[in-house]
Amino acid sequence: MTLYPSSPLKVFPPPAPVIRRPLRERCGVSLTLHIDAPFKPSKVPGPWSPKGHLQPHRNHLPRRRNPKPCNFHDKPTPARSPAAAPEQPKVVPAKEEYAFHPPKAEEPRLQAIIPALWVAFSGDNDRAHEAGFSHVVEICYASDATAYDAGSSDRHWDAQAKAQRLRLALPDATRNNTNGRAALALSDAQLRAARDFITECLPKDVAALPEQSAVRVLVTAPQGRPTDAMCLVGCYLAFVAEQSAEDILRCIDEEESVESVWKGEVSGDETERIEKVARSWSWLSSVPAPR
Repeated sequence: MTLYPSSPLKVFPPPAPVIRRPLRERCGVSLTLHIDAPFKPSKVPGPWSPKGHLQPHRNHLPRRRNPKPCNFHDKPTPARSPAAAPEQPKVVPAKEEYAFHPPKAEEPRLQAIIPALWVAFSGDNDRAHEAGFSHVVEICYASDATAYDAGSSDRHWDAQAKAQRLRLALPDATRNNTNGRAALALSDAQLRAARDFITECLPKDVAALPEQSAVRVLVTAPQGRPTDAMCLVGCYLAFVAEQSAEDILRCIDEEESVESVWKGEVSGDETERIEKVARSWSWLSSVPAPR
């Protein structure tokens, strides 16, 4: 009968573990390694050296990698020879100044808004910039010398320029502008007449062409009055593109190829005004588009 719990050890206390001797001791074999070197081996003192532990010394410190040489003595300055000529300072060529040539007031500043629609400033007697255009919208001042009254719109064939011309006369009081910015002086009736005149020769399908040489329209305004020209252009584009005049003028202002003289010249009130004209009725709205 076995008592519980039983011990797994049959012999107590257990015998000590047997320590096996190395094979060379059991076989009685000793191995000695002898190295013949052409140089005299140097003895490196270790902790067993009779000299004892190494004392702090500059030779016992760790060495730095790539130590930089230190110069504790000033180099003697070589004496100048009295016959030696003094060094001449180097002459640096002066930079060429940028010559700024502002545009002349008489320049037309011809600018393309779309491939078939351009704007420019009109000169007093020079109309060379009108060459190559089939239709011209001329914004001019009314005067006693001309037969055009203020606020009138006159459409006729210009035999000299060989182009259809629409002349829009501004009040003569707007000629002398002292406020710095010339506001919109065209009437709503003049804006509608110019809108229909350009739409008749440049409908939506023709205006969207990337290149146009048969029909080209030029809008000219007196010097210093870009607002009248850009309001007229914005009214026409808003009508044919069926978009807001504000978006049309913003796209023109963001276009890098357009000169700054034609940008940002239409105020918020003027934008609302040309928006109403662009959405007003036109006889061209009932004309079916060609298929």
